Amino acid sequence: MAPRSTRRSRALESDEEDSRPNTPSSSAPNDSKRQRRFETLSKSSDDEDDASPSGTSIPATQPVSTLRKPQANNTRMNGITPSSSGHQPGAIVRVKLINFVTYASAEFFPGPNLNMVIGPNGTGKSTLVCAICLGLGWPPSFLGRAKDAVEFIKHGCREATIEIELQRSASTRKNPVIVRVIKREGSKSVYTLNGGPSTGRAVQALANSFNIQIDNLCQFLPQDKVVEFAQMSPIELLVSTQRAVAGADMAKMHEDLKKLRSAQSEALNMNKAEQERLANLENRQEMQRTEVERMRERALVQRRLDWLQESRPLAQYIESRAKWQDAKEQSKALTQELKRLRNLSAPAMAEFDAKETYEAEVRAFREKCKKNWELADRRCGPAAKQIEEAQEACKVCQNNIEAEKSSNSKNPGEMKRFEAKIVTLERQKEQQPEEPDNRGMSDAIMTLKNQERAFVEEKSGLDTRKKALAEQGHQRNNRIKECEAELAAMETEAGKQETKLNHISRDTFRAWEWIKENRDEFSQHVYGPPLVECSLKTPAMADVIETLLQESDFKVITAQNREDFAKLQQKLTKEQGLHDISIRVCSAENLDQFRPPISSEAMQRLGLHSWALDHLEGPATVLATLCNERSLHRCGISPRELSQQQHDEIAKSAVSSYAGGRKIYQFTRRAEYGSAGVSARAREARPANKWTDQPVDTGRKTALQREISELKGEAKMIHTEFQSVKNEIHELEARIQQSTDEQTRMRMERDSKQQAWMTWRSLDATIEQQQEKINKLQEKMDGHRGRLEELNAEMAKALADKTEAVVAFASIVREVKVKLAALLEAEVMHVEASSDLQVLTAQNQHIVQNIQQKEKEVDEVDKIVAIEKKRATGLKETCRNIQAEAERLKEEQNEPGLADIFERIASDLNSVEKLEGEIDAEKAKLELTEGGSAGIIKEYEDRAKVVQKLRAKLQEDAQKQDDFKHSIREIRSKWEPRLEGYISRINDAFSDSFARIGCAGQVAVYKASSEIPADCTEENGGVDNGLDFTNWAIHISVKFRETEPLSLLDSHRQSGGERAVSTIFYLMALQSLSRAPFRVVDEINQGMDPRNERMVHGRMVDIAADDGGSQYFLITPKLLSGLKYRRGMTVLCIVSGENMPAAREQDEEGWWVDGRKVDFRAFVRLAKDLGYAQGNSGRRVDSGVGMRGFGGASQVSAVGA
Repeated sequence: MAPRSTRRSRALESDEEDSRPNTPSSSAPNDSKRQRRFETLSKSSDDEDDASPSGTSIPATQPVSTLRKPQANNTRMNGITPSSSGHQPGAIVRVKLINFVTYASAEFFPGPNLNMVIGPNGTGKSTLVCAICLGLGWPPSFLGRAKDAVEFIKHGCREATIEIELQRSASTRKNPVIVRVIKREGSKSVYTLNGGPSTGRAVQALANSFNIQIDNLCQFLPQDKVVEFAQMSPIELLVSTQRAVAGADMAKMHEDLKKLRSAQSEALNMNKAEQERLANLENRQEMQRTEVERMRERALVQRRLDWLQESRPLAQYIESRAKWQDAKEQSKALTQELKRLRNLSAPAMAEFDAKETYEAEVRAFREKCKKNWELADRRCGPAAKQIEEAQEACKVCQNNIEAEKSSNSKNPGEMKRFEAKIVTLERQKEQQPEEPDNRGMSDAIMTLKNQERAFVEEKSGLDTRKKALAEQGHQRNNRIKECEAELAAMETEAGKQETKLNHISRDTFRAWEWIKENRDEFSQHVYGPPLVECSLKTPAMADVIETLLQESDFKVITAQNREDFAKLQQKLTKEQGLHDISIRVCSAENLDQFRPPISSEAMQRLGLHSWALDHLEGPATVLATLCNERSLHRCGISPRELSQQQHDEIAKSAVSSYAGGRKIYQFTRRAEYGSAGVSARAREARPANKWTDQPVDTGRKTALQREISELKGEAKMIHTEFQSVKNEIHELEARIQQSTDEQTRMRMERDSKQQAWMTWRSLDATIEQQQEKINKLQEKMDGHRGRLEELNAEMAKALADKTEAVVAFASIVREVKVKLAALLEAEVMHVEASSDLQVLTAQNQHIVQNIQQKEKEVDEVDKIVAIEKKRATGLKETCRNIQAEAERLKEEQNEPGLADIFERIASDLNSVEKLEGEIDAEKAKLELTEGGSAGIIKEYEDRAKVVQKLRAKLQEDAQKQDDFKHSIREIRSKWEPRLEGYISRINDAFSDSFARIGCAGQVAVYKASSEIPADCTEENGGVDNGLDFTNWAIHISVKFRETEPLSLLDSHRQSGGERAVSTIFYLMALQSLSRAPFRVVDEINQGMDPRNERMVHGRMVDIAADDGGSQYFLITPKLLSGLKYRRGMTVLCIVSGENMPAAREQDEEGWWVDGRKVDFRAFVRLAKDLGYAQGNSGRRVDSGVGMRGFGGASQVSAVGA
């Protein structure tokens, strides 16, 4: 804000001393002389300003403010004291703005009661409202305009400043001054409080301490929130009203009631569920009681049976011990009997024993002779082998003698052959060949080799060119085939679809072609993209169906198992490098699992005629894939737009989306938010271009034909060049072969000459070798006699060795004969002894048999004694363990059953047979109780524990319910009367306002009741219990016509103007009750006709201008005549235009001083002179302003913008 000069300050102070003129209004809108009067007034005002000391403001090009200055003895920090100004604590004393929206510099001094801000549209009235909101620390979201505070900075400026001075409370000395500087750089704000740094949270805390509620539409109603206030639900209206007229304790009590009621309802629901569960469990217990008793009896039988079976070792021990004792007695008796038999047969057995002893001795002697003979016989083998070896040595010597004689007979012939060979070699030596020229021959061969290499390199280049031409020709031919196939496909439906597939995805088209050619590689059928596999049953639905699908859905390839899926990925993606493809796995063979989410009747009721899936035909697996991806079976179809009610019902159903006409609605549901978590997204159906029966693309057909013609021409040129290259290669191959042949011939000639030369040079060495062989052969012939003598000596030695071996063998044979004779004699003796023994054995056979039988019996009884003793010992240890277990059960579990059975077996059931009989009897009892679940007893006992816990919990819940009821009654007894008192006073004021305009209005508390049967008791008031505190509301009922009854205020029954009147009357009814220091209403009069606006304005003046009420800001753009005025009002006029005086200007000396201000006093004086105030008994803000009532009590401010 531009600084004020001292001269200006003195002028203002002098003005304060006089009685100040009051503010005139503009002319009525229908005044035809309005423009002329304004020009006259402006001119007169300018003239008076030039002559008057009070009009010495410096004009500026930016908006300036002309405001009433505070008393000279008060600083801007202290503001106006409550005793002198009438401002309530927390009311706004001053607002100063710098570079904020439309204001370059402006300062407002609102009055303590009604402040009426007037001015044409766009002059900056609502800017004051924005400044109050932002200056007190609240975000722009409460204004309903810009989202960021930096958007309120004046265009072209770096920062904006808001300074707000609030009326102090009685306990403080100075008015709090809040300054918020909004900086464009960094989008941040800087707060100061009473000159010191602060934060937005601290500023809000200060505002809250004065009960300033910017976030309450009942206190602070910006222009862009008027509609939101009018649409506020009755429940929200109660919350906002309660915050506006009552203290924080009322809101807290309401919240406590809602929380208590919510907890109580939740506990009731849980209690109900638990009661139902308890009843169900008790019923099940009663139903199973008989079965459980039967199963318990069965369990006892089973346990006794287990104990009997466990006690088997005791019966077995008793039985085994008895057998052991019997066997011991029997063994003693049999031993005595055997001893007696042996004594009786002793004489006869003595002779038998002597014969038996002799027979044994003879048998032993025979065995000894047999071993001696076998030993002598084994010595014959080595002796015979020595004879054979000596015979073999003689044969070898004889062969060597014959070979020596034979070899010597060939030596004379060999001698002659070697001598003839030497003669031949000497003749060859005399014939010397020509020495070969190896260097010259090698150079010629190398020349031919280089020439061949050059031919090969040239041929290699031609081969490469030939291969490239072949590849080019192959490519041209393949492309010709593709074009011809596409050209032919353009005449078929399937071909058209594949052509479209090729256009949208070349990779998918290539993949589909490969799949068709290699179907035998897959275990199951692989389906192609829906674009080629499916078609539309209803062509008219093409736009909608294609819009429901995405581009990728048309090219999905479907496999029926994971193995085929993996193979497709391997072949298509990894091996062929195709990436623009989509592969899915779907094993569904039918569409049974994809049923509509609602019945046919519900579908027709909601206005749906079919489902998206009904309009498609194709393989079930492909359609199932589309359903999985896009839920086509849950997408409804309607040929026309549905009503809002039908749309809302569909949103609550399981339908995922629907098409109405050419619009498609997609629902998004979030279960955690309940019904509030449903949102819909609408889009227009796009024109179809895939499943459409379009005519053949003649342009494409012509292009294909032209491409085929060009490709054939290129292929022909490539073929001609290919043949030329091929011929050149043939010529080079012939030259290479010719060079190779010449090299071979020259090498053979060179090698032949070289071989002849080398052979001639080696003849001397060959002759020497042959001569050496002759010498060796002569030496061999000379040593022939000596070798024969040596061989004969070896032969004589071999014959001597053979004679010695034969003599030794004869000696051994004689010894064998002696041993064999002794063996034969022993055999005869053994036969005689055996015969005598057999005779004696036959005579004593019955005695021997009796003794042997008795010995056998003794052995068998001894075995039984050993077996039973061992068995009894083992069973005894087992019985001790069982007895210990029985004693443990008896002591620890007080269960004597096993011990009783143990004693009974020891006394009565002392045999295995008797015990098994008892076990069979128990098994028979068990079979009589057979049936039922084995775990029914445990289930019954566990359920009994749950029942006991539930009963205890229900008792606790009943106590909690009593606590809830007590708490709710206690809080409600305090909160409800106070609320009814507030609403009663609001209703009185509201009804009075409506009565004054000839209408009727009523405000009442709607006490929502709970429908839960447990709440509808006589104690709670029955069905009108009023326990649903969450849905308590304020119902506003109005009547604007004599013939109609009172009806609830909503957006359907009343017009916009009627709702505006009702809203402003409701806000005025809050005025006397409001605990807030100020309230703001911005352009609530929109939609009213002039009559209603004057009437409402008059009523508002009567209420808001009274002393003792809270500060009130009323912003209106209308400049109507006949508006009511009362002392205590403050009228803030926003003046704006291109001809406004500048904020600063240079004086004659070149100094910058404050510019001239718009002085409304000049307008008032001119109005008096023109007689506009004649005949008015009181003051009104209109074109006939009464001038007699001007006094110091009124305050008039004007703000230039």
